Amino acid sequence: MDENKKEPAEMVDGWLDEILGKADLPKSTQELGVDESAAASARLIHPDDMELERIVQETLAENWGGEFSESASPQQAEVESTQFFAPVQAEPAKKQPVADAAPPEKPEPVEDEQEVFQNDAPQKASFKHKLLRFLRSGIKKGDGLFGIPHIAATAIWLCLIVAIGIPMGRTLWLCAADLLALGKEGQEITLTVDEQDGISEIAQKLQKAGMIEYPGLFEMFAKLTGKGENILVGTVTFSKTMVYDYNALINALSYRGNARVTIEVTIPEGYNCAQIFALLEKKGVCTVTELENYAANGNLEEYWFLKDIKRGHKYCLEGFLFPDTYEFYVNDKPEHVIHKFLDDFDYRFTDRLMDKFEALKEETGLNFTIRQLITLASMVEKEKANDLEGYSIASVFYNRLTHSASYPFLNSDATILYATDYYNKGELVTKEQINASPYNTYTQKGLPAGPIANPGLSSIDAALDPDSTKYYYFIFDKSAGVHRFSKTLAEHNAWADKLGLN
Repeated sequence: MDENKKEPAEMVDGWLDEILGKADLPKSTQELGVDESAAASARLIHPDDMELERIVQETLAENWGGEFSESASPQQAEVESTQFFAPVQAEPAKKQPVADAAPPEKPEPVEDEQEVFQNDAPQKASFKHKLLRFLRSGIKKGDGLFGIPHIAATAIWLCLIVAIGIPMGRTLWLCAADLLALGKEGQEITLTVDEQDGISEIAQKLQKAGMIEYPGLFEMFAKLTGKGENILVGTVTFSKTMVYDYNALINALSYRGNARVTIEVTIPEGYNCAQIFALLEKKGVCTVTELENYAANGNLEEYWFLKDIKRGHKYCLEGFLFPDTYEFYVNDKPEHVIHKFLDDFDYRFTDRLMDKFEALKEETGLNFTIRQLITLASMVEKEKANDLEGYSIASVFYNRLTHSASYPFLNSDATILYATDYYNKGELVTKEQINASPYNTYTQKGLPAGPIANPGLSSIDAALDPDSTKYYYFIFDKSAGVHRFSKTLAEHNAWADKLGLN
């Protein structure tokens, strides 16, 4: 049959075959009608035969039955049909009437079916429009994301959102739970912050102790809030009855912590009061001013070894702040700190040492007070190169003290340094002032005005039990790291020449 003489129904079949690729469909699909094939390939709900037949008949009647609207010409209708069922390259030849051709037979409607069709007209039109819209969207190029239909693209986006959102949401929840200590229980933990520890090391220690889960998050929180700078060196005991979030942890490690923070401080042997007070302030125990004020004016009447000490000077307790390792509270009270030092001195100066002290006074004939004994011990502490030679240095001082007519001066450089650098710091500026200082053992006879340091137990023992020697001089050999002792001035000068000190 000539293509230009095809019936309208056959032309629709041809176009739909071309669009939907009917030849490639399974046999079961090829046997369906035109609209049924399109619906099946689009996976739409399969309409019943009666409904589908009516859709086809009405479509043919509207477009090829000659009944066009008043405002549209047959050519316009043909153009509109061509635009919908594109692609059609050439305009089809004008349709010629055929005498023998008979219009397609319409099925005789059944009364009941007519009622159904009349009642269901809106649904029928809706299905037709849905089918046409689906066919149009299905063959339209560039539709959807990267050519993917909208439904598939939406499904892909949903899968991506779920795949990314669930892990991200879980991570955010875990971080929030760690930050706010959600679901945690209190535990008694002791944590020590060392002087060299930074915020990273502190975070690692907290994780190891089981206080946090994410050290990186804790470090970021401390830096963003600026509170990490408040963390102090020392030991903190976290209470079992409390649950600590990040903010509470930092507060407990800082000045403003609710937990009592303790810190271990080691006082080196030979430190004087000025050095001890500065160290305690650096560790956050007390300020220098608080310690100086209490040392000068605090109530210390219970200590027997302070009875002959004139109070009022900030360093009047020099010699009795026993060098040891102590545990203080951060931001402690000055009275607690000072009492702790004095209690330790009282504990260390045992009955055995007291017996030695009484024996020393009887042997030397020197009616020492306890403060004078500690003064000599402090000189030994500052002069000795090691504990062993401290006993020989003590013997030099005692030999001079017991032979004061020949050796009126103790000639200790350490006493002058104490006077100029600490006791009268900034006040002794001229030679006359230095010579007049009660701590100048080159110009003042006998012992200096008081201790020049806080001696350790070995120096106190050396002062109580000196070696029995005939030494009156000593000079430091820097190359050997020890002192050279001499009985006479000639020997002493010879050592000085040998060491290049004259």
